[in-house]
Amino acid sequence: MEIARALLIVGEAGGGHPWPGAPPTPKPLFPIGNRPILFHQLESLSSAGVLEAVMVSERAASSAILDAVDDGQRWGLRVRHLEWAPSSGLSGALQVSRPALLDEPVLVQYGGSLLRERMYPHISAFAREQLDTLALRLPEPDQHLAPGYLLSPRAISILSHRAAGAGNPVAGVRARGGRVREQPVDACLPCHGNLEALLESNRRVLEDLRPAPLGATLHATTIQGAVDVHPTARVERSLLRGPLVIGAGARISDAYVGPYTSIGGGVVIEGSEIEHSIVLERAELRFVGTRLESSVIGRGARVARGFELPGAMRISVGNGAEVILR
Repeated sequence: MEIARALLIVGEAGGGHPWPGAPPTPKPLFPIGNRPILFHQLESLSSAGVLEAVMVSERAASSAILDAVDDGQRWGLRVRHLEWAPSSGLSGALQVSRPALLDEPVLVQYGGSLLRERMYPHISAFAREQLDTLALRLPEPDQHLAPGYLLSPRAISILSHRAAGAGNPVAGVRARGGRVREQPVDACLPCHGNLEALLESNRRVLEDLRPAPLGATLHATTIQGAVDVHPTARVERSLLRGPLVIGAGARISDAYVGPYTSIGGGVVIEGSEIEHSIVLERAELRFVGTRLESSVIGRGARVARGFELPGAMRISVGNGAEVILR
């Protein structure tokens, strides 16, 4: 059995825990491993044999999602874009998308959920056991949000009604005689957590990084581990210890960039150390004076040490920012 169609529920444009550099960008477009979270998800759907994805998003996010994803051809998918009200939940998403699902089994995933394992065994079990709902759950007992569901046409019909789809979809289908099961999966939900969840997802993505041919300009630089440096980047007199990724046009000198770090395009790092962090496009780190760890640096942000006297600290932070001095 194959699942030809997927429903991606992209969710709200901001909401929940604020991230540096996220609003007004929808969280699923926030980069981990230097690629938007949603792009990782679309790659996974394509690898699972999905041919078409119906993407529902709230009005505030729909324009940015459409611009970023377009028709999905780069992933070998056909993507349809529909608007949806988050307050209507899963049932509302199914109501909006049901005409496009063509009365076939469907894989439902929340935008920004990253499954870290192959879907084929779960699709096979769903068909073999003739299930109506297979809920893909995180193994943690206190985590109630499912990264996704496999739904039969019968389950779609049941859950399209708000009363049945509210709360627990598994219970809603079971109450109407459907065959249901829950399956623990290896997954992460960066868009539904705080900065720690975001950094953990970045780490998990970079764990899969394979060493890439180094076409970048490297001078007096030591490479250790899996490192992906864009050909237009320039690195001088530095230590790069992977897994890490460095984006287009980045300039790094006299620096240490450590494991699980994503450096965006146009970033400048000079005389500084950083690891287990995300640095977004065009940010600057200059002579910071202490190693940055577990940090998220927003787009165009500047963290620098001044040498003028008298010495003082000057900072400018935005919504959701966190500054810890040690």
